Amino acid sequence: MERIQVTVDDTVSGDSDDAYDIMLRFQSFHEWWPQGLPVDCIKWKEGFVNSKVSIKPYPFIKVGWKLHSYSPGREIIIHYYEGMHTGTGVWTFTEGDSCTHVSFEIDILPKNRIYALAYKLFNVRKTHIRQVKEVIAALGKQLEKQHQGSLEAKGTSSTS
Repeated sequence: MERIQVTVDDTVSGDSDDAYDIMLRFQSFHEWWPQGLPVDCIKWKEGFVNSKVSIKPYPFIKVGWKLHSYSPGREIIIHYYEGMHTGTGVWTFTEGDSCTHVSFEIDILPKNRIYALAYKLFNVRKTHIRQVKEVIAALGKQLEKQHQGSLEAKGTSSTS
């Protein structure tokens, strides 16, 4: 069966700690996650580990992942446990010059032959790359919104 191993990298404006914090808080995904990629935090745990998320990347197909571990400010490791595949995803956040480099690396396998066929039919590799880029773009917009909110709270704006 076809294994998918791919890394998606992009850059967003803002602090890496803030980007990491937004991505770690599964229960707030609905506030900023791309609309075309339905998401639901189905289990929230204090301390984050074993918190679970359900995503619907295709009609009639749901994928579940849970937080396996994290390294504060730098890395979030998830395990795919429900849906069409099993495997691991690793989000990393690296500080740049007034920006954050965000990377998502996946290593997944279809759970069975039917899902292996779906991998080919839906071109899961290409679709996953596109969807991760959409998530990173939405994360960037949330960072900008958060930054603008903190400027307004201080009584300043980015246009002054």
